[in-house]
Amino acid sequence: MHNPAPPDPDKPLSEPQLSQLWQLLSQEIRIALGDSSYELWFTDFRLRSVSPEEVVLVAPGTMYAIWVEENFKTPLLSAIEKHLGSCGRIRFEVDSSAGQDWSRGEVASDSEEEGARDDEPLRVVPRVLVEQVSEKKLLERGRAAGLVDIYRFENFVPGENSELAWAAARAVADQPGKTYQPLFFHSSSGLGKTHLLHAIGWESLKQRPKSKIIFVTAEQFANDYIDAIQKHALVAFRKRYREADLLLIDDVQFLGRKEGMQREFFHTFNRLADMRKQIVLASDCPASEITELEERLVSRFQWGLTVEIHRPGLETRAAILRRKRDDWHMHQVSDESIDRIVERVRGNVRALEGALIRVAMVATLSEEPFSSDKVSEVIADICDVDESRHVGVGEIKRAVAEHYDIEVGILDGKKRTARIAEARQVAMFLVRTLTDLSLVEVAASFGKDHGTVIYAVKKMKKRCEDSASFKSSVELIRRRLVRGGSSVEVPRPRRSEGSPTRRIGFGSKAFDFDAD
Repeated sequence: MHNPAPPDPDKPLSEPQLSQLWQLLSQEIRIALGDSSYELWFTDFRLRSVSPEEVVLVAPGTMYAIWVEENFKTPLLSAIEKHLGSCGRIRFEVDSSAGQDWSRGEVASDSEEEGARDDEPLRVVPRVLVEQVSEKKLLERGRAAGLVDIYRFENFVPGENSELAWAAARAVADQPGKTYQPLFFHSSSGLGKTHLLHAIGWESLKQRPKSKIIFVTAEQFANDYIDAIQKHALVAFRKRYREADLLLIDDVQFLGRKEGMQREFFHTFNRLADMRKQIVLASDCPASEITELEERLVSRFQWGLTVEIHRPGLETRAAILRRKRDDWHMHQVSDESIDRIVERVRGNVRALEGALIRVAMVATLSEEPFSSDKVSEVIADICDVDESRHVGVGEIKRAVAEHYDIEVGILDGKKRTARIAEARQVAMFLVRTLTDLSLVEVAASFGKDHGTVIYAVKKMKKRCEDSASFKSSVELIRRRLVRGGSSVEVPRPRRSEGSPTRRIGFGSKAFDFDAD
């Protein structure tokens, strides 16, 4: 394929020439990023126009444009410079057929576009709010919808752990019901799911003040449902939830094991989806791991985009705390103290906030100058509780193998006796909950498929719910891991030859323990 001649400023490239040029650029981008990243992000892009001032690319959706601009602009510029020389800037537009735009306006209606040619640039008509409202009125409506003031996009700090979630949330807030249906966040507690749900609500309300927005937890939804049954007010309950323009549900793992409520939520979900209203969900785990969640709900939760939010890295934790310090006017806490906090506290954002508040309080009350060297002493107990250690797969396997008195290699083998199968499932459960590995990565570390991991995690969660003794046993292993070893001796399911034994039941199974 021959390189097309540099564009003549007075003669725009034709569609075939643009297509040929994009193929050349795509080859360079694929080489720079690899096949998987290219296929995920660039496959549906196309080149709209080229000039010395700018190169215009059309993205298949708002999130794609945001993500490419923020993460892949360097390889994109390199490819352009190689074939075209330097350009003024890269500008992104969003495919009009997706009902989106890049400037937060609205695509012109069919009547306005009548007579327009296919090769004309996308026309964007600025959005005019139906009703102009004051900030005070906006706050009143947001609070009535269940939104919390402090959770906005403006004070969310996206990092490598949450960039995709942030971009998806912005896309949904700009074009609810037209991008991802539903949008499903999942992560451990305190990593920003709830913040993003509220931020979506505030931004959507800001752009569409008359829209009906509801934020509730799944527990609140359940309580409203039970209250409606008791008061014979199901009609009003259904009218409220099924006429929402944007429904934000937090902690949807609470839906597990509640058949009646799942049935009601299923019909609410279908109604909103049919009406092209937006649903955003957040959970502590993927939909497939929610205990006893109906398969039809699992499939619906997986319809749209599922995004996992990971624990923030060192730089992101520092950025979050510096932002919190400035917002809360805690100027007595130095950058050095913040660096010391983020080195010691590697858990969730709530733990980081707690450490920051404690350090600020001690620094304020201290009669002597407060140095960053004192930070470790002030937050020592928080670090112990907060699982601040990064626990590896090998470490987890060794701890579980020691607990069950078996060889580590057996966990990766094919033996399926009751004790070995349980040890393997406990190890999978702990790897899944104590690390940031995906289901596929966890499965690969045991030489199994991801379905086996899903089954193991579900089973261990249920057994922990059904048996306090089993839960305590698993918790002892977990504590020993996150604290880097312990003097506490963990009871192990074993039988010593010649020793008296006693039989203890765990759920549907029983194990022999040394009587002494």
